[in-house]
Amino acid sequence: MLIGQGQGSALADIVSRFRKDRSGAAAVEFVLVAPLIILVYLGAVDLSEAIETNKNVSRAAGIIANIVAAQQYDVTRDRLDDIVQIGEATLFPYDRDKPGIKITAIKVDPAQQNNPPATIDWSYASGKLSKDEAGAMIDIPDSFRTAGRFLIKVEVALAYVPITTWGMGNIVSVNGGLPMAETYYFEPINSTVIACTNC
Repeated sequence: MLIGQGQGSALADIVSRFRKDRSGAAAVEFVLVAPLIILVYLGAVDLSEAIETNKNVSRAAGIIANIVAAQQYDVTRDRLDDIVQIGEATLFPYDRDKPGIKITAIKVDPAQQNNPPATIDWSYASGKLSKDEAGAMIDIPDSFRTAGRFLIKVEVALAYVPITTWGMGNIVSVNGGLPMAETYYFEPINSTVIACTNC
């Protein structure tokens, strides 16, 4: 009987010590919380990079439009290639997708004062975008629709591919990425018209 009581007492001591021992609790809690912490961290990294990339898409469009609008009288396709490379450099360090860039010169009919039509004078494109046909009608905002006006329209489009696509699998697989785009309209700065000799 005494042996039995001693064994029961020893077992009770072991159980009591086990219940009071908290040395492994932190490790267990970390294992439970770690996936959530990692998920939040990766989401924050992706979100901040997406916001910065979207800003850079806008900057690239503005830079390209500004440089083209500052040209003297005419440009060539090689010159536009160089200008586009400057715009693409603005997107660094993002490199998981190549942007599509389109530059379109637009003439607004000088003969018609009331709601004059706009036509494409020339067009250039790189990446995923394709250039428009010269002479085709084009829709522009009413605020730019002034008779005789000449405009440079620059479009930059990018499919942002997140670092962690598993969280947005459906969006990325359907669209090839999160679409980001920006469009700028500039008037020529140093001349009234900018021609492209080989567009």
